[in-house]
Amino acid sequence: MKKGKQSIIASYRLEELLVVPGLMIDVHHKQAGEPAHHPNADLTAAHRHEFYTLVITGRQRSRHMVDFRLIDMPPESMFLLTPWQVHLSMDGEQVQDVYLISFTRDFLPVGFAALPLCVEHPVTPDNAAYQEIWHLCAQMLREFNTRKVLQEQVLQHYLAVLLTQFTRYLPENTQSSPLQSTLLNRYRELMEQHLLSWNSAGEYARALYVTTDHLNEVVKQETGQTASALLAARRILEAKRMLLHSTHGIKEIAWYLQFNEVTYFNRFFKQHTGQTPVAFRISSREKYNYNPE
Repeated sequence: MKKGKQSIIASYRLEELLVVPGLMIDVHHKQAGEPAHHPNADLTAAHRHEFYTLVITGRQRSRHMVDFRLIDMPPESMFLLTPWQVHLSMDGEQVQDVYLISFTRDFLPVGFAALPLCVEHPVTPDNAAYQEIWHLCAQMLREFNTRKVLQEQVLQHYLAVLLTQFTRYLPENTQSSPLQSTLLNRYRELMEQHLLSWNSAGEYARALYVTTDHLNEVVKQETGQTASALLAARRILEAKRMLLHSTHGIKEIAWYLQFNEVTYFNRFFKQHTGQTPVAFRISSREKYNYNPE
């Protein structure tokens, strides 16, 4: 999330983590006993990425929290972490034998299908497909480490094949659609960039060079919600993330999210969730048996 204030929850751009500067992909096989892959980033605490990460597990099960969902990844499974989702490993540094492939949307070949906005569960390919996927990951890692001519193009196509395999195993109603509204996608992107400074659908409409009515019409056709309702839901999600993962007080969180008065923040939060911020913080930490302090 791009903003002037320092983020309460750590946020990382791919450029900050790249092993090969300028190549907008990172391919890593996490194994036991190796040093931290990104020594300048604390990836054991709750954090978010401004990029995608495709996770392919080996023989070990792992557990993760991704925006209030517990993701239990069985051995030989795949999961796609999408940009901005707040996540952490529930197993700390114990997870080993896993491929982590991080990339930006722009790295994919031109014309590649739209990626899912959110994935709720890992997928488990059949054994034959999984063996092909694991072998392809190993080939991709070798290509990533050798710095041969046309390396970027080869990695792009390896990645496209892996993501196509992943999409094959998604539930039919969550598979990516090339018909997804460009305007809706741009609206979501702008929300991530300006959530802490733009608080009305009209501000986003102006930036998108459309009227508020047109933005509402498109968003409602795609999601069943108005543009304002989608923005309110995104603000609530950010509030929930901070209440669970940060140690900041309610007043600090309200100010950070551009609420001028904590009483208004309390009313807004309760209106949309049925709980006060304090009650949500207590119940969510009890539910996940988790405390960041």
